[in-house]
Amino acid sequence: MIKLKPLSYFKAVFEHGSISAASEVLFIAQPPLSKALHQLEDEWGVKLFDRSSRGMAPTEEGMYLYRRASDLLQLATEIDEEMQAFGEGSRGVVRIGTVSMGIPKVAAVVKLLKSEHPQLTFSLHQGDTGYLEELLERRRIDLALVHLPLTTSDEELSIQPLARSCFRVMCLPESSLAQHKTVTLEQLADCPLILMRRKSGFGVYDNVMQFFSKAGLKPQVLADASDVPMMKYLVEQGMGVGLLPVLSGESEWDNLLTLPVPELESVADDLVLIYRSHHEFSTMLRTVIKAFTP
Repeated sequence: MIKLKPLSYFKAVFEHGSISAASEVLFIAQPPLSKALHQLEDEWGVKLFDRSSRGMAPTEEGMYLYRRASDLLQLATEIDEEMQAFGEGSRGVVRIGTVSMGIPKVAAVVKLLKSEHPQLTFSLHQGDTGYLEELLERRRIDLALVHLPLTTSDEELSIQPLARSCFRVMCLPESSLAQHKTVTLEQLADCPLILMRRKSGFGVYDNVMQFFSKAGLKPQVLADASDVPMMKYLVEQGMGVGLLPVLSGESEWDNLLTLPVPELESVADDLVLIYRSHHEFSTMLRTVIKAFTP
């Protein structure tokens, strides 16, 4: 049976590059660390590090063990936290991931939960849907606000719809588009475009490009970006106009104008909350889920 303490010692040596450095971080003597590493190597008949005067370099087996040990130790920590939080509903760390669109909702829920459960703390992660799905799968986060479609077919994943988005053009007040109340695809085809795009998988970018193609138009794509701040900065510098989905009532950005694009309304995707089904049995996370989906 695998014991967690030797794995934690191995992980520390791997991350800090030597037994001496790991001993300082862990506040323990070096002999127990050396003994733990040798025990692991002897038990499995593998070599975890190449040792030399220049230090300790992980072998292929060592790198594989590090990935698996990190997951196992993280899971053990989560189990410990969740079991302590059972029945309390007001303690622990809530780890939330979100796409750019979901940031205002996350902020509102964090404010609400903090007022009702002062002992809760939060670990927040921002990225695109694919990245957040990976964090959830690796149990680095408890739940996430993401766009549909998902890239996973995990049957243990629960999905709760939160809101429908709408498409907006983001432009400077002096843009030629600013004189219009709404914007057409034909008008957009004449502008340098900055589009939202997932780092991997099919998403809004691909849908938008298909719509232009069906309309017989070839857009001038200046750049694609995976987050709103980058798009906003490029638009502010006068490099182009942004085209992205936003939530209704949350489309104001300082000195920039936002204009609807009616032809793309059917492309706008849903913002959903995803979490692993077993989390429904955690009192703390039930409280968080309910805050997002009252």
